[in-house]
Amino acid sequence: MDIVLSQKSDKPIYTQIYEQIANQIMNGEVAAGEKLPPIRTVAVNLRVSVIPVKQAWEQLEREGFISTAVGRGTFVCELEHHEISDKRNSAAEELLSRDVKACREMGLDLDEIIEIVRKNY
Repeated sequence: MDIVLSQKSDKPIYTQIYEQIANQIMNGEVAAGEKLPPIRTVAVNLRVSVIPVKQAWEQLEREGFISTAVGRGTFVCELEHHEISDKRNSAAEELLSRDVKACREMGLDLDEIIEIVRKNY
């Protein structure tokens, strides 16, 4: 599990942690059944407070990416193919909707936005 934080990002630390771990789970980089390190260990390694790591873990658990077993640890859940697809689509839609809104505010029309997406695909 690899997490790289950016102090320059407009995203909160817990969001950066959550998104990177969720993406690694969806991409298969972190396998189902794999035990995650304890929250305190992650916080020390990232040189952050335990609070944003705990927030990320809570969101990952709420969304079904991980499960905590008291006394055993936190493990990556088995996700069905359709669940992964749904989560990816939802994340992509969230990212794109924000960017499309910004493009529209700059005066770009749909064809211009689609062309930009094509160039960057």
